[in-house]
Amino acid sequence: MAKPLTNSDRMLQSVLRDPKLISYGGYSPEDYDTVNEALRSDNVCVQTVAKIIYGKDNGKSDKEIYNEINNLLKSSI
Repeated sequence: MAKPLTNSDRMLQSVLRDPKLISYGGYSPEDYDTVNEALRSDNVCVQTVAKIIYGKDNGKSDKEIYNEINNLLKSSI
């Protein structure tokens, strides 16, 4: 039996279905059902969205999330 999706998972899926983001990121939204799957992605766009959602869910401040995303982008791009 499949694990039910959380609100965060549904939010992730909603954001990842944006046609402009799909075009820019070059990923398939069907490949990512949960935030945890997206956090392990090799795709920087997918991972960035997941880190924002995960950070907010876990009480990180906007500055902490910004720094984490900034470091990810610096090391990936």
